[in-house]
Amino acid sequence: MRGFAEEHPGLCEVVSIGKSREGREILLAEITNQGTGPASEKPAFWVDGNTHAGEVTGSMAALYLIQTLLKRHGEDDLVTSLLDRGTFYVLPRLSPDGAERYLTTPHTLRASTRPWPEPEEEAGLHPEDLDGDGHIVQMRVQDREGEWRVSREDPRLMVPRRPDESDPEVTYYRVYREGLFKDYDGFERKIARPLYGLDMNRQYPYGWREDHEQQGAGPYPLSEPESRAQVEALLARRNVFSLHTYHTFCGAILRPFSDKEDGKMPEHDLAVFKALGERGTEITGYPNISVYHDFRYAPNEVITGAFDDWAYSAYGVFAYTVEFWSMAGAAGVEVEDFIAFFRDPPEEASLAMLRWNDEALGGEGFVDWKPFDHPQLGRVEIGGWKTKFTFQNPPPEFLEAECEKLARFALAHASCAPRIEAELEVESLAGGLRRVEVRVRNTGYLPTNVTKISQDKGVTKPVKAEITLPEGASFVSGEAETDLGHLAGRSALAGNSWKSPAFFAGLPSDYAARALWVLRGDGPIRVEVRSEKAGTVRLEG
Repeated sequence: MRGFAEEHPGLCEVVSIGKSREGREILLAEITNQGTGPASEKPAFWVDGNTHAGEVTGSMAALYLIQTLLKRHGEDDLVTSLLDRGTFYVLPRLSPDGAERYLTTPHTLRASTRPWPEPEEEAGLHPEDLDGDGHIVQMRVQDREGEWRVSREDPRLMVPRRPDESDPEVTYYRVYREGLFKDYDGFERKIARPLYGLDMNRQYPYGWREDHEQQGAGPYPLSEPESRAQVEALLARRNVFSLHTYHTFCGAILRPFSDKEDGKMPEHDLAVFKALGERGTEITGYPNISVYHDFRYAPNEVITGAFDDWAYSAYGVFAYTVEFWSMAGAAGVEVEDFIAFFRDPPEEASLAMLRWNDEALGGEGFVDWKPFDHPQLGRVEIGGWKTKFTFQNPPPEFLEAECEKLARFALAHASCAPRIEAELEVESLAGGLRRVEVRVRNTGYLPTNVTKISQDKGVTKPVKAEITLPEGASFVSGEAETDLGHLAGRSALAGNSWKSPAFFAGLPSDYAARALWVLRGDGPIRVEVRSEKAGTVRLEG
């Protein structure tokens, strides 16, 4: 990260926004052409990754975006314009402790290395690399009452036993995660909860619920130094107008809300979420979907405490959770219901993924079943998917293609920033008076308030024009600072429910405003037009 700043001193600065629970720095890159103005005075796009420890593709994609911006500035017209007129804030790794454990051990974990909800391991099965091959896969144990059997199509695949199935010629199995039972009594086989059960993406201050209602939420909102540092960094950068948060794995673009239906969202915001999401689908091939309607883990349950919900509802920006990579998609399997597919993939889909593993990876993604003498269970077999870089993250040879198309989506979304432009007119009047007028327009797609929910809650300050007089000059009419309100963007059309070309009646000129002053006295005047999300313009006359 710091190497980027050293190689591109006029474009990139890297700062630490805090430290993880284990003391690792959480680094943020600030990318803009510093020669055209400071980062804080330009509309900004935020990207972060690796909220969940094992979703390391997010880190790589964020770094890829940084590299794309820095290398293409001055060569690519779009990138050059975005950095000359805007800012990117990129935080590649929010969970450095968890990622370190994920990448340097056979273990997986959800986010932080903080034990939660219990301080020590519970009694029951805990994952371990028993055979020392560097992977934690699965164990199968022969049992005539077992729930599983071997697929008739591929001996590597385990499939559920049918409800009425009882064939004396078939071997049935119990299937477990590869590991050891803590406090095993030789009879009861408990499945312990993970030691590291905290979920960073369930503990933001939006609809936060305690752990018994929302698993992984932690003891209180933003209890973790990583999530708190992220939110504080975002709140300190009021110029951010939109964000992408990078996760894995299903190949989808997710939008708020997680806990309520689309009808609860302002019409403008829902229309823009859909329009921007559809642009993302055109670029990436990923479907754009609502978490509430299309990505709930159970029909009668909702997700709370998610970062994108907080960023939209409380911070007031358009926020997407981008779920990178779909091994099923790579294998040619069409998935309509993501959660149902994760819970119980059809046998044909599982067979297709095994074939893809054989053809694309040379079989490296799957460990063939082999006998093993388990110290507690006796004779077992160990085998199964190496899930880290098949299911959860793309294999290395597929990584760049994923990063490249999501970088293009980020650039397209960043191009939709609200952007103020202004012109100043000074007219001499009789009696030593002058009439000063500044006309301000929003030339961007998004309004200067960005979202309707931001405007309703008063989250984003209105556009203001401030005039500075020369010594000896005075106001005849007007005040030093004029509130121009918020200026609409082209998204006003998306938020209008009547868009038929045959009947469209037009939109008001809410994209423009002006300030007027009458002054007495000579000398140069300066006008500054400020918008939190749409930038700052300075004029002299």
